[in-house]
Amino acid sequence: MATRKSPHTHGRSEVRTRKDLAPAIKRELKRLGTRLRELRTERGLSQEEAAEIMGIHPKSMPRLEGGSTNPTVATLVAAAVAFKVPLRDLFPESEEEVTGK
Repeated sequence: MATRKSPHTHGRSEVRTRKDLAPAIKRELKRLGTRLRELRTERGLSQEEAAEIMGIHPKSMPRLEGGSTNPTVATLVAAAVAFKVPLRDLFPESEEEVTGK
């Protein structure tokens, strides 16, 4: 049986550097960060307290809330569990999605 070589290098993902995706990724990371901050402040938690509950390093919280880091799925699940919300609630619909504009 012949082995077919993949056309991909399996190096770092290019998804964040693609000009067609980069603006959308940046925007959605900012929206996620804003939502995480909302959930944290609604519960009266400091960034350090939220990080402790989520099981992440305290320095990660400002980066998450600022939208400057790409969280793992595990981090998102930890946030949902910590804030006692369904995972989907970390990603609220945008006004455009609601109104169709």
